[in-house]
Amino acid sequence: MTDATLSAQAPAPANAIALWPVDVLARHLSSDDPVVRTVALGMAVQPGAPIDRCVEALVGCAQLSEGDALASQLAATALGSLAAPSATQAVQARLASFTALTREMPVRIAAAHALFRLACLPAVAQDPLCSMLLDTDANARKVALLAFSPFAKTAAGAIARHVAAAEPARWTVEALQALCKSAGDDTASRGKIEGFLMRSLAGAPLVPAGIAGYACLARLNPQGAAIAALVKVAADASNLEASSAALEALGELGDAARPAARSIAQMLAATDDPAREELLCRTLVRLRSPAQDLPVARVLQRVQSAPDRSTAAHCMLLCLHPKEFLQAATVVQQRFLAASEALRKALAQTYKTLTGTELTGGEVAGKV
Repeated sequence: MTDATLSAQAPAPANAIALWPVDVLARHLSSDDPVVRTVALGMAVQPGAPIDRCVEALVGCAQLSEGDALASQLAATALGSLAAPSATQAVQARLASFTALTREMPVRIAAAHALFRLACLPAVAQDPLCSMLLDTDANARKVALLAFSPFAKTAAGAIARHVAAAEPARWTVEALQALCKSAGDDTASRGKIEGFLMRSLAGAPLVPAGIAGYACLARLNPQGAAIAALVKVAADASNLEASSAALEALGELGDAARPAARSIAQMLAATDDPAREELLCRTLVRLRSPAQDLPVARVLQRVQSAPDRSTAAHCMLLCLHPKEFLQAATVVQQRFLAASEALRKALAQTYKTLTGTELTGGEVAGKV
């Protein structure tokens, strides 16, 4: 059967994709026609595609995709979908080449995510991934941190070199988080990083360097002054960029920043700006704030009468401690009666979380 014959076959039903047999997939991945190869790569990224049985053809196709951004991105995604035992040296080498600085960022992101999924980090990929940690693209930074996380200690030299070479004004939370991870539990290494940050932050801009630095210092020493510094910045609603960045950093710290929950709850009680309320509520959820630290009366008030966005945000807090906030179910049900269709979904889910009972049409399911 020729490639043209295969292409001319009747299409599968719209609700199902008929996977190609391994021999057909391998042959198309090795085609001389770049269009055929790209179609084959599209098939290779489908769930259940037999890619683990044609690894060599997939690697070859990835190599043939040089210069084609779409095909390279698909190839990186397909390689990352292999089972871990199939991540041969050839697979790792090809993914490392896709992280190079000369590649388009979507290709680099796909390759970094593939390395994360396969739990491998070739040495030649360390420097390109370090540059992604300092990139202006948030997705690039986050996926590079994911790829580094299991191997940060191994890549400590590369990470430290790139952070030290960058002006503090270019520092990002992800780059400094990788730097912290590279120290592991080694007290001496953690002390060196803390000292380096303290020296470097003098005179550095608050965003992003200051926030990133405080977040890293908080990871190195949760009992130090860094969390309080982030809380102070977060409380300054007049500096929206810095305040939002500080709240995001506190949320990333998770349990380590839980002592800040009461202060963040006070900020929530003092604002009626929907965007800020949403960020504050999300931060409190990420900190897993204790029930006693939450402004219950204010939360109930906003669920009862706030704009939809604010109401949905406060519902997140109710769901954080369903047993403690069971009394809020009545307020949720009352708001449901006058809510928009989009908000009704959030309210119904909140009611179910609080009570274990479905809420439909303003009535409790099963009751008249």
